[in-house]
Amino acid sequence: MLPLNFKQTFDIEFLQSLYDHLQGYDESLKLVLRTKSGRKTDDPSQACIGEIRNSSNKPLFGMGPKEGVVHLKHTGELRTPLLDFLKEQGVDKEAVSFDMGIICVMAYAVLVAGGGLVYAVNNYAEFLYPYILACVAFVLSGLALMAYSYKPGQEKWSVPSFILLAIGALPTAPASLLTLPMVKSLGRAKLKRLLEHGEEEKGLSHT
Repeated sequence: MLPLNFKQTFDIEFLQSLYDHLQGYDESLKLVLRTKSGRKTDDPSQACIGEIRNSSNKPLFGMGPKEGVVHLKHTGELRTPLLDFLKEQGVDKEAVSFDMGIICVMAYAVLVAGGGLVYAVNNYAEFLYPYILACVAFVLSGLALMAYSYKPGQEKWSVPSFILLAIGALPTAPASLLTLPMVKSLGRAKLKRLLEHGEEEKGLSHT
């Protein structure tokens, strides 16, 4: 499963509180703070990026300048206390909108398909156009499968969705960056559902 996210400006008190909360369950956790340039720092006042890492040095939670990120596949037994903390902080109240994501995905499809057609015709390379359309189809299929994989009990489809998305997005970069708002919206929607119906979704995922 791809990391889930929520809108949140960097808040050292939020991050420190979550770290202290999770350490009550696992004392091996580490809090890593970084400055804007990416350098590690022990001074909270200089930090604008932070991560909580487990004993294997894998991130469970991260916070950047504009969002928080939950690496659910690394949480293990800390999944429930982490989600409980986020719910207590009101993260589940965040409104999730797909409007920008839909607009950007449509713009991506039009830009790549239209631009590809112009390029193919002007360079007498019409044989390339089906390949360009196939890339668009892979990206759209990957996004659709990603949305499906975020439903309860369908996590097994997250890897195939990422593969489809990568196959189509890499050849069409940088235009494929327009799909990022949709990916983020899907992640926010999944996190919101987990916070609202966490135990129900967790139970369904094992059926």
